Amino acid sequence: MGEENTDTGFATKTIHSGTKHIEGAVNTPIFQSSTYKLNEERYAGWAAGAQHTLLYARLSSVNSDAATEKICALEGAEDGLLFASGMAAISTTLLGLLSSGDHIVAAPDVYGGTYGLMTEELPRFGINVSFADMTDPASYEAAIEKNTKMLYIETLSNPVLKIADIPAFAEIAQRHNILLVIDNTFTTPWATKPIEMGCDLVIHSTTKYLGGHSDVIGGAVVGNADLISQLFIKKVHFGGSPDPHACYLLERGMRTLHARMPLHASNAHTLATRLAEHPMVSSVNHPMLKSDNQYELATKIMPNGTGMLAFTVVGGDGAASKFLSGLQLLFEATSLGGVESLVECPFNTSHMFVPEEVRIAAGINPGFVRMSVGIEDVEDLWRDIEQALNSIR
Repeated sequence: MGEENTDTGFATKTIHSGTKHIEGAVNTPIFQSSTYKLNEERYAGWAAGAQHTLLYARLSSVNSDAATEKICALEGAEDGLLFASGMAAISTTLLGLLSSGDHIVAAPDVYGGTYGLMTEELPRFGINVSFADMTDPASYEAAIEKNTKMLYIETLSNPVLKIADIPAFAEIAQRHNILLVIDNTFTTPWATKPIEMGCDLVIHSTTKYLGGHSDVIGGAVVGNADLISQLFIKKVHFGGSPDPHACYLLERGMRTLHARMPLHASNAHTLATRLAEHPMVSSVNHPMLKSDNQYELATKIMPNGTGMLAFTVVGGDGAASKFLSGLQLLFEATSLGGVESLVECPFNTSHMFVPEEVRIAAGINPGFVRMSVGIEDVEDLWRDIEQALNSIR
C-alpha cells in the first residue's frame, strides 16, 4: 500500500497519494455505506486475509483506504490501519501485539491516556510495564527483561516535549529483537520519518495535525505489513473503526499538511523565543530554541521543527489558570494540531488522573502550560499572550 508515488515529493504526496478519482471526481467521494456488494473477487480477498477488501465498512471502506494510503505514502510505510480515535489505535496496538506474561518498556511522561492504559489496563491482562527515561536510551535498555516484547516511545513527548533519539532506540530494539513502536503525532511525517530511522510501527492521533482542523476524531497505525496484518484481526475483534465521513475529513485535512506545518513551526519558534524573555515565565520547553538542552538532537530528529511549545508561569497552577482565562484570541481547550491556537494546563486536562508526583517528576511543574500554536498572524498571538501574562502580575 505504501509504495504509491514513491518518487514524488512530500507536498505532492499530501495532495495526490491515495485519492480515489471515482467517476472523475477530483476528491475521493464520501461512501457513506455500511456494506458493499459481495462478489467472487471480494470473497477471495477476504479468504486470503486482505484487510483492504471492500466488504463491510467496519473492516474497510473506500474512504478509509484512501486516507490510509496517504498516511502510508507520507510515512514511507508498507501498510496501515485507521481507527476511530488515537487511543483506539494505541490500545489495539498494545493489546493486539502483547500477551499475558509479556513486558513493555515506556516512559512515565507519555500522553496521559497512554499512561493510564499502561498502568491500569495492561496489568489486568498480565502485561507488565517498566518505566524509563525517554531522553536516555540506555535506561530503556537497562529495563529490558527476558520477556520484553516492545519498546514504546514518542517522537516528542506530551506535554513536556522531550525528544527521543530514535536511531539509538532502534539499535537497541534490533539488537534485542524487540518491537519499537512510536507515537509520531506531535511532529508528523513532515518533520520526522520514524520508519526510516528504524521503527516498526508508527502511531498517530489523526485528530491532531493530520486532520488539522479540529473537526474529526481518529487514529492510525502504519508500518511493517506483517504487523499490520496481525493488528487488522485485532481491529476486527475490538471494533474501533472510523466512519467513512471521518475518513473523508482526515484525507481532506492531510492535503494541506505541507502548507500548514511550516507556519505552525515558525509561529511556535517566534512565541517560544519571546516567552523566554518574559518576566512572568520561569522556563520554556521548545526543542528548537538553541538554549534547549536537546537542541542538537532536535536538529537531527525533527529538523523542520514543531508547532508545540510549553512554558511555566510564575505563581503556579493558580497563576497559569488565570493566564488562560485572560486570553482573548487563543482558545482554552484540550487537543492540538488545528489551524487555530489552543492552550491548556495538563494538571486539569490530559494529565488530571496522573499522580501529582509522577507529573512533577516528568517535568510538569506547577504553572505548566501547553500550547498548540496555530497558523494565525504571529503578532496577533503574541499581543494576546503578552496582555494575559501581564494581567497576572
